[in-house]
Amino acid sequence: MTVNRRTLLAASTTAATVVATGIPASAAQSGSIDVHAHCLPNGLIPALKAQGTAYDIEVIESGGETRIRLGSATAGPLDPRLSDLSARVETMNRTGVERQLLSPFIGLTAYHLPDPAAAWYSRLHNETMAHTARTSPHRFTPMATVPLQSVSAASELVYAVEQLGMTGVEISTDTGAGQLDDDRMEPFWEAAENLRAPILIHPSAAARTPLPYRLANFVGNPSDTTVAIARLMFGGVMDRHPNLRICLVHGGGFLPYQAGRLERGFRFYGGDKIRTSPLELLRRIYHDTILHSPARVRDLVDLVGIDRVVLGTDYPFDMGDQDPRGTLAGIPGLRDRDRARIARENAERLIRR
Repeated sequence: MTVNRRTLLAASTTAATVVATGIPASAAQSGSIDVHAHCLPNGLIPALKAQGTAYDIEVIESGGETRIRLGSATAGPLDPRLSDLSARVETMNRTGVERQLLSPFIGLTAYHLPDPAAAWYSRLHNETMAHTARTSPHRFTPMATVPLQSVSAASELVYAVEQLGMTGVEISTDTGAGQLDDDRMEPFWEAAENLRAPILIHPSAAARTPLPYRLANFVGNPSDTTVAIARLMFGGVMDRHPNLRICLVHGGGFLPYQAGRLERGFRFYGGDKIRTSPLELLRRIYHDTILHSPARVRDLVDLVGIDRVVLGTDYPFDMGDQDPRGTLAGIPGLRDRDRARIARENAERLIRR
């Protein structure tokens, strides 16, 4: 698999220059770690323009907007802030975020591409993301993408972590061709557990569901997360792999607030594959703070424990948290020590190997 190294290096140089024009890293105010932020890596678009057509990938530019077609799926228009590193650093400094975990825009996965296109694209995305993060390694920590529907998912994760130095991986709530508890996913889960790699589970299927009033985002996204993690529980994945480091976005979807219902179902009906109480499994999982209500974040803390809640912003999207410092300050009844755990310490433990 060949990636245009000249394109990657040129993109990295450009990205470094852009970051250098931003506010110095010392201006970061609170030392927070944002575990949920999205990035379009520098060099990806030029490489796709140059080589993508051979893999059924197309960059579509029209009316000042950019979309990317990956096989049968088209993502976009892409928010310009996804690739503007200077604006990103300025926002981080203004909102008190010292470090971001840079995850892919979830619409730009390879799940709707056949092999070898899916493997080629995932490798390209990971190499450009790793290069982008290296332009400011004290501010950016790169997260990988893998072709979940492909047999190469596990090997790509190993490559991303061991060869590129990426911290973990962002995956969707399904594989495009199946579900996260499918038997064919076992090599991926085994690799993630062995690597101790954080797994950020982020919904995307709802975007393909025709719902009015933006309900695919407001309701569909947390619903998808809820179903996905429930499948990992009841499908036995979390019992077979007890050391998985899973982090759920959007406060864990609806699951934390329906945990009693799952617990009742487990106690009353049991299951062929699940062996551990859903509530106990829920307390193994990390959850970000994007609930748009400090009071609901407090409810989450009370349910899963102070050590399982981490700061997230969903940068740069409008449904994210533009004031993470205010969210932390507004959580009722927490000691400053507990706020520090949510702001930084829990994330450090999540990403430490």
